[in-house]
Amino acid sequence: MMLSQQNAKDEAPLPSWQNALSGATAGVLSRFVIAPLDVVKIRFQLQSEKQSILTAPSTARSIASTQYRTLAQSFAKIVQDEGLRGLWKGNLSAEYLYVTYSATQFYTYYEYEKYLKTVTGLPATIVSSISGALAAMSATILTYPFDLLRTRFAVQDHTGPYRSLTSAIGRIYASEGLQGFYRGIGPTVLQVGPQMGVVFAVWSAGKRHIIKPTDSEPVKQSKTFGIGFVSGIMGKTSIMPFDVIRKRLQVQGPTRNSYIVTSPEYSRSAWTCAKQIIQAEGFLALYKGLVPALLKSGPSSAVTFLVVGMCERGWRTWNKSE
Repeated sequence: MMLSQQNAKDEAPLPSWQNALSGATAGVLSRFVIAPLDVVKIRFQLQSEKQSILTAPSTARSIASTQYRTLAQSFAKIVQDEGLRGLWKGNLSAEYLYVTYSATQFYTYYEYEKYLKTVTGLPATIVSSISGALAAMSATILTYPFDLLRTRFAVQDHTGPYRSLTSAIGRIYASEGLQGFYRGIGPTVLQVGPQMGVVFAVWSAGKRHIIKPTDSEPVKQSKTFGIGFVSGIMGKTSIMPFDVIRKRLQVQGPTRNSYIVTSPEYSRSAWTCAKQIIQAEGFLALYKGLVPALLKSGPSSAVTFLVVGMCERGWRTWNKSE
């Protein structure tokens, strides 16, 4: 009885501000780890040549005109042309994005989860899935301008239109208005809800069924990392077309032809944009950058949930000592 009471105490909900700080810490660390893969993924997604799902150009002609063809070649080209720092382009705006996004996501996730547990009789995995989807959509709407800035910085060279984060904000507002910061938000919200619903459902189920109270700390951390890795890959695969559409729409506007990777002009409508991409490049173009996306999403989710779990255990230890 005493052991079960202790376990219940250990699993007691944390204060909301501690959940937010846990998420923010995880966001900073995971972003730094996956930034190079994110830069390569974005450049794959913005290329308009026909390519296969594994990113190899489909014809000899497209090979000649395609800047980024494979992961190894892309990494080498970016380092050669832009230096090692090129792999972390847009990282400042991305760090702002990941800090605010992750803090908001984990803060609202536990709030949504607490509410849904109170007012519904749904199974725990379903509650986690809905809470994860709602939390991700809330965080996306709040932080979307940073996502757009991250994308634009990631595809400009040293002569690009944006010299700093503040100058980029000023220029976009002056030339595109407030709506310029929200280009592509429709497919982004449609993407992130289902994606994070899958991620949080897998993570929640894994925590309940795979991680045992008797596991040692290293075993718990290894299992948490593995569950996060699998959840990230499953979530990303389910929504990849929305991610490609989002990136294409984010670089529209007056500076569209000022980037390393030039993107065609698309309608503001996500549906029309998807049809334009399929007509010009084929259906598999909606899965461009899938390989680096999966290589990024697995470690990103793994690091995020590992760090959040470590922070939660640290907070509980600190709370008990107070």
